[in-house]
Amino acid sequence: MMIGVCVALLLLAGNVQGGKKCSGNPLMYNGKLCGSTTRYHDSHKGACGCGHGDTPFGWNQNNYVAAANQMFFDSGRRTWCGSKCGHCVRLTTTGGYVDGQGGPTRGGESKIFMVTNLCPAVDPNMAWCAQSAAPWDGGANTFGYAYHFDLENGGHQIDRLNWNNPEVTVDEVSCDGHESMTPTSGYYSQCECH
Repeated sequence: MMIGVCVALLLLAGNVQGGKKCSGNPLMYNGKLCGSTTRYHDSHKGACGCGHGDTPFGWNQNNYVAAANQMFFDSGRRTWCGSKCGHCVRLTTTGGYVDGQGGPTRGGESKIFMVTNLCPAVDPNMAWCAQSAAPWDGGANTFGYAYHFDLENGGHQIDRLNWNNPEVTVDEVSCDGHESMTPTSGYYSQCECH
């Protein structure tokens, strides 16, 4: 019985491990730039104008959408209608996280998120969202990540993923042809910044 419990614990430890998995400068994992994540709930339309008045569209609160760090949202530092509004990113968990800021998340899980908001480089976001340059120009936040995405959790969609501020790799991808929780370019056409 004790051997079975030890084997189960070792298997679990092999699948979900703590601490950063990304390494180097810039932080990379499996040849891809890494990003940090947090989650938030914002009852506003966001910096891409995805709502009526200041109220977000339902999909902009309940689906896979994110607020991107300033230099990814718009490297020219615009805070409204940034160049990455309506763009999608595939976030793939590494199995790591920033110690003291997140928790174990299984590695290798990928979800596609649409950028509909800005994580501005102001307090209380400075540690996460104040990269000095765009990801492709070597910018990094306090924790060393080129990217940061604050994941909208208004419909508890991130809670359901069991993602606790995971470290991720980032790929820019099309918004179309993914699972129903990923908004399509058709959804984005409703936004003021389309």
